[in-house]
Amino acid sequence: MEKILITGVNGFLGSHLTDFCINQGKEVYGIDLPNRSFYNLAHYTEGQIQFNSDEKLVAFNSSIQIPTSNKAFILLECDLINTRLLEEIILKTKPNYIFHFGAQPFVIPSWEDPVGTIKTNIIGTINIFEVIKNHEINTRVITACTSAEYGTSTSVNRPLRESDRLLPIHPYGISKVATELLARQYYINFGIEAINLRFFNQTGPRKKGDACADFISKIAKIELELSDPIIEVGNLNPYRDFTGIKDSLKAIWMVATKGTPGETYNVCSSRKIQIRQILDIALRFSSKKIEVRENAPHKLRKTDEDIILGDNSKINKELGWNIAVPIEETLKDMFEYWLEYYKKYGV
Repeated sequence: MEKILITGVNGFLGSHLTDFCINQGKEVYGIDLPNRSFYNLAHYTEGQIQFNSDEKLVAFNSSIQIPTSNKAFILLECDLINTRLLEEIILKTKPNYIFHFGAQPFVIPSWEDPVGTIKTNIIGTINIFEVIKNHEINTRVITACTSAEYGTSTSVNRPLRESDRLLPIHPYGISKVATELLARQYYINFGIEAINLRFFNQTGPRKKGDACADFISKIAKIELELSDPIIEVGNLNPYRDFTGIKDSLKAIWMVATKGTPGETYNVCSSRKIQIRQILDIALRFSSKKIEVRENAPHKLRKTDEDIILGDNSKINKELGWNIAVPIEETLKDMFEYWLEYYKKYGV
């Protein structure tokens, strides 16, 4: 049985990838920060989302294992900055694949805490590669990177290619450029099979913090009469490139199993959609009359690119990956997810 190690396993991509790998008959070791609420993995913990120290199992001489109902899924608490524990986990599991999805993944918090963002995203990445290098572990590492690395390169007025310049405009984007370069460096210098996934906007059930999730989660609360029928939004004029999680998972696995080490692949739809249109689609899911208030100050970013559109021709030509799921289907799945979420957990 192949072993998979996923960092950031409780996140949006990590939790969905866990489901995907377990369904493929893999043994999954997931790590995430200590003392989190495991909403995204509650289907493996019999609905329990928080665990005190007495409820955790002992692993690596510490109470860091969260009990799960699936023997193929080992859920561990580990900060990527904890070099000793991270080394022990990697050495013991000797995974066939490491999906390095653990990160501080948001733009606004990266302005508020640039040091924390750099420490988690860059030093955490180095820690993983150093273990593999020092112990000559035979594994393939797939790192999650971001279209935010392109920054002001969006002014080229065409879909962005992997070969375009990386000119990020915030600490988060800068940290992910470093992540990519580190992965490439460890491949070139030490032969570690590392591949970068440069994700554009990924969305779907469990997603938090993007426009789709913000809109739909709020509309679901309104639909359930848990909130007043008013939605405050930021700038609705930009265009973005959204890919639904069902298509994303296929891309991730194709790159992991068939991708070329040392390379970077855009994961994007190559189709642009205005944020305003996303909101219009989401509003149609509700039976309520909802007031929209645009350009709410707390929803606006310091900088906001007009258009971010990716070119997915590389992953298409090399690996045969295509978009198959309409954005409307993804958004409807998200609406149904948030309805069930609020019914179960409240607001």
